[in-house]
Amino acid sequence: MKAISVLNVIVLALLLLVSSPAIAKMGSGEVDTGSSNVNMEIFGSLKSYPHFIGNVDFNQGDTKYDYLIDENGIIDNDEVTVRNQFRLGFKGGGDNWSFSSILEADFSLSKGNIDRGSRQGEIDNLGMTGEDFGVEKLKFTYDFSSYGVPATLKTGWSTNHLDLETGGILYGDDHPFVGLCGKVNKVKWDVMTLFINDAIGDAGSRNDSFGDVTPASRGDSDQNNWTAYTAKMVIPFNNLNISPMYAYSDNRARNAEVHYMGLQAYGQMGMFAPQAEFVYAVGEKDNYNATGTQKDADISAYGGYAAVVANVSDALNPYVGGYMLSGDDDASDDEVNAYNPITNISRYSGPFGMENAMIYRGVPVLGSPLYGNAPERAGANTGYGGISNDASAENPGLQSLGIGTKGTCKNWSYKAQLQYFWFEDTGALEDVTSRTNDIDNAIGYEGDMQITYNFSDNFSLGNVISVFDPGDGVEDLRGPNYDAVAVVDTIEMKWNF
Repeated sequence: MKAISVLNVIVLALLLLVSSPAIAKMGSGEVDTGSSNVNMEIFGSLKSYPHFIGNVDFNQGDTKYDYLIDENGIIDNDEVTVRNQFRLGFKGGGDNWSFSSILEADFSLSKGNIDRGSRQGEIDNLGMTGEDFGVEKLKFTYDFSSYGVPATLKTGWSTNHLDLETGGILYGDDHPFVGLCGKVNKVKWDVMTLFINDAIGDAGSRNDSFGDVTPASRGDSDQNNWTAYTAKMVIPFNNLNISPMYAYSDNRARNAEVHYMGLQAYGQMGMFAPQAEFVYAVGEKDNYNATGTQKDADISAYGGYAAVVANVSDALNPYVGGYMLSGDDDASDDEVNAYNPITNISRYSGPFGMENAMIYRGVPVLGSPLYGNAPERAGANTGYGGISNDASAENPGLQSLGIGTKGTCKNWSYKAQLQYFWFEDTGALEDVTSRTNDIDNAIGYEGDMQITYNFSDNFSLGNVISVFDPGDGVEDLRGPNYDAVAVVDTIEMKWNF
């Protein structure tokens, strides 16, 4: 852990040496697209995050849970792991149409990940082996309003969401999509088809030069498909936005059909910014087999979230709120009561969202996924949904309460928060883990502190400290000695243009 003290001292020294430098101004430029009726902009960013972690498995020894998962892959207890995300984007358009595209590479800094080229017979020098530099996000639109149709066609694989404005407990991701959106008077609407997984299958042997294949050799790829259909409206009501939302998840890869019906509200009421949402999930899961008996099960689960921010001043914006996601109480019955979303995107939603907080990584010891905050992977691999379609039907759900504050002062910004997490229902989890004793509901406390200095519009330097003190439920689930305090220290170096 020598590197942690050296880098932190360097960061602290830089922050203390700079008081209030002038904000640098970017010049303006033009991009010639070769077409007189097309406008285009170039933009980009680099996030470089040195990470220092300790006891993220809540155990002072070496265990199989001793690592975190982020977009760059595994972050383990090396002296330092540096996540590096570089993006280069293009956006623009013309009459009635628009486009945007982001090229991205996101990987841990290592020669094997950044050195280009593969030279036969030499050292393993494959280049970009961690994450290839490619099109991370893409979106094209066409607005038919000038033809008398108040709708815009959109397609690509850019970030879409249903409830990012509130708790992010239903859907937010960059899956491939085709959709329509528009606005009638002041009411916005959006419908999409999400092609989360469209398995092509094994082509098998080809019958002729045109590539014809027989159905038998092609295989039944449909059984591995996962498609979702979504609809959302945003209705202004005084100073609030009321947003009903619906999603149908046809998850054939997990034999699950789920209807999500939700409502969210958010806005500004004087100095207060309230936000809340509720989602009810109902459906069926075929061939459910958690305890050795295969059967069809009914899905009935719910998720809720509420928070309020008080905008006292630029420097002081306290907030309070929490989550409630149902857990399953009995793995042997024919009901699935554990709430599993399409994806949980709480990392980037609500006042508690913080990119480099510990809880929003994939935390194996807790069974929580990347971007989410719930232990949806705790249990057997018999569920449906979640970011990698591996959420458990026996997961214990989540309840949480938190407080925090955030603000800015000149070039400084900060965010500090404390959250307490506990399982909603551990009955099914106890069944599939064969525990002779009850699993306590307490997951534990996490405190997060983020301080950032913005040197200019284009560069900032900051630090995020996350500390997680596990509760008795973690030790009951994982065994003795899973009670050590976890620490995740992340330095944030950000460039953008």
